[in-house]
Amino acid sequence: MALPSFYNQRVEIANFEEMKCYVGFNDADAANVASLARYIRPSIPQIVEHFYEVLLRSPSAKVVFTGGEVQLTRQRQMLTMWLTELFDGKYDNDYYDRRLRIGTAHVRVGLPQQFMCLGMEITWQEVRRIIKDAKLRDADDKLDSLHKLLTLDLATMLETYKEAYSEKIRADERTAVEERLTRAEHLAEIGQLAASLAHEIKNPLAGISGAIQVFRDDLAPDDPRQSTITEILGQIHRLDAAVIDLLLYARPTPPRAADVSLADTIRRVLNVLAEEPALQHVEVEFDHHAKDIHIHADRGQIEQLLINLLINAAHASHDGGAIRVNVTHLPDRIRLVVADSGKGMSPEVQSRAFEPFFTTKAKGTGLGLSICRRIVETHGGRVFLESAIGRGTTVVVDFPQPPAIPLAKASP
Repeated sequence: MALPSFYNQRVEIANFEEMKCYVGFNDADAANVASLARYIRPSIPQIVEHFYEVLLRSPSAKVVFTGGEVQLTRQRQMLTMWLTELFDGKYDNDYYDRRLRIGTAHVRVGLPQQFMCLGMEITWQEVRRIIKDAKLRDADDKLDSLHKLLTLDLATMLETYKEAYSEKIRADERTAVEERLTRAEHLAEIGQLAASLAHEIKNPLAGISGAIQVFRDDLAPDDPRQSTITEILGQIHRLDAAVIDLLLYARPTPPRAADVSLADTIRRVLNVLAEEPALQHVEVEFDHHAKDIHIHADRGQIEQLLINLLINAAHASHDGGAIRVNVTHLPDRIRLVVADSGKGMSPEVQSRAFEPFFTTKAKGTGLGLSICRRIVETHGGRVFLESAIGRGTTVVVDFPQPPAIPLAKASP
């Protein structure tokens, strides 16, 4: 529920009065600062010009002023107004509000906040020089009062940066939450559809496969129709693999945790894939003597993860290419890397690579990386890509240590 505006106004008054008490700025200080007006106001145009001359020497400050001379003129007018009001002697809530508006203007144009502090110091040096040159009897006391007020002004204007950053963080968090909710809803709908399709396809597919095999058994080994039946069974096997992918995606099995040696798992998967056609034309580089690293995970799901990543890498690689697999133990996580030397991905493809059913290949369901992400996230980890056109793709999987979620113990 939003607070009424008069409440916010009272809070602002309280904050400004509290800040004045904090630095010890009182009525005597206000009178001291006001008494300096006759010495400073005639020199304000020179102070403003010196201020922007110094500020614009910095390339990072200069790029903020995209509006050219028109914008710079407005900023000079704002600084002139600020310096004029600085010596008015009335430092109430209206004064505080005007300082907030100046800070808001700096936030709006994107001036880095360090330049607020540096700009205040430049102003202080110029004003102090003018007062020192005037040889006032009580110059030190008056300058001390002015320094307190400049500190209050700086604190007030920097408050607007805090509010702007807080709002940006809140907006980013809202966007992230909305994206997660949208993705969760999208995945839930896809999962339901995938489960329904897989159920409807799998049983008839098994019946077709069985009937074809009966026909094949009735044919002589040298019957010319054997090659056609072999091709039919191959296509059925491909469809069955797609259905299995759908089921894996739509109805993931909860992980059963066990102590898993990543080196042993990688070696086992490489043996399983030894005859995989996609890996026949590439070399897989893995240091079989590297230090073994263990994670607490579901062994079967980690094998599935590796199989998907290696086959994807092989499909992306050219003849004679290489796939590099390594595991490292970082201070707070365990990192698995599968890198290929293939054609790489464009930024657009990278942004969609983990979407279910998205694929750039002529064959495949587009569920391989989606299943990988689900496996990794179920284990409390994260997976991301590093890729560039012509420079290959690296898939990075980070497993937490210890696991970020409790996993059921594996049965003996």
